[in-house]
Amino acid sequence: MKDFVSDSENQPNHPRAIDRRRVLLGGLGGVGLVAGAALSSACSSGATDTTSEGVDPGPKETLTALFPRNIAYLASGVPSRLVYTITDAEGVPALELPGPMTFAVERDGVSLGDPVKVEPRSDGVPRPYLPLYFTFPAPGLYDIFASRGKTRLNSQVIVSPASEVESPQVNSVLPPANTPTTTMSFDVDPICTRVPRCPFHEFDLPLALGTGRPIVVLLATPAYCQTAACGPILDLLVEEAALLPPEVIVIHSEVYQNPKMVRELSEAALAPLPLAYKLGFEPSLFVTNAANVIQVRGDIAVDRGEMAQMLALAK
Repeated sequence: MKDFVSDSENQPNHPRAIDRRRVLLGGLGGVGLVAGAALSSACSSGATDTTSEGVDPGPKETLTALFPRNIAYLASGVPSRLVYTITDAEGVPALELPGPMTFAVERDGVSLGDPVKVEPRSDGVPRPYLPLYFTFPAPGLYDIFASRGKTRLNSQVIVSPASEVESPQVNSVLPPANTPTTTMSFDVDPICTRVPRCPFHEFDLPLALGTGRPIVVLLATPAYCQTAACGPILDLLVEEAALLPPEVIVIHSEVYQNPKMVRELSEAALAPLPLAYKLGFEPSLFVTNAANVIQVRGDIAVDRGEMAQMLALAK
């Protein structure tokens, strides 16, 4: 499983893959995997002051995607959630985002829909982020613009046909995949790396599907992603799930099957759910209705307020 750093300008197909251990050893609290990686590279002891060497450090601010862009991630005709942050000339994610930014989407210079004001999210997460919700009408290359005052930043994304996006999408039925429980581990050890263990290991997902109950599934690994968003998002889910109606089933799945049995985390096998869902990143939150149709999906970073809004759709 790789962590992704997405360059925002002119490189929609070429994010850099960062080994998870490198990110974790950095001991840095990024919003998500990519933010942690960007911050790690910028703040390491070997960081170079490009300005002092006469090298152009690039733009003062960059609109940086926190979602993976080296895979078919965005599907046409499907409601998508794009998580962005603002990074400085050295690629360091902003500690604060001063107020909302207005997002606009264009294709071939033609605006699609009305501009959308996006408020920064930061309640209960290490770094702020900007979640843009948009449904792309067709496959292709799109320009994303974010404006605040006289500042106008841009990024590009590639949207794929829905048939080419392998992970479960909004408006589709949540697929079955085994999720370890307190009585059936499916060879996953440990079944939960949160301390203390979270209360969401009572249901195996295939048995929960079709019961007529809404389902919330979170893929996250607190012990192996503490510098990013995996630990905080599970803690937030523990808090917010206490407010859910009793009929809602909440399930947590770890990412790795055998992390204690390998020397390097990159050698660990994946747990059944990320393997079945073909997810090369985490965390990822799925919220379904009573028919188990996915209503919303929250990848990479979800703060307390946005999680409450997502969980309200579990009905």
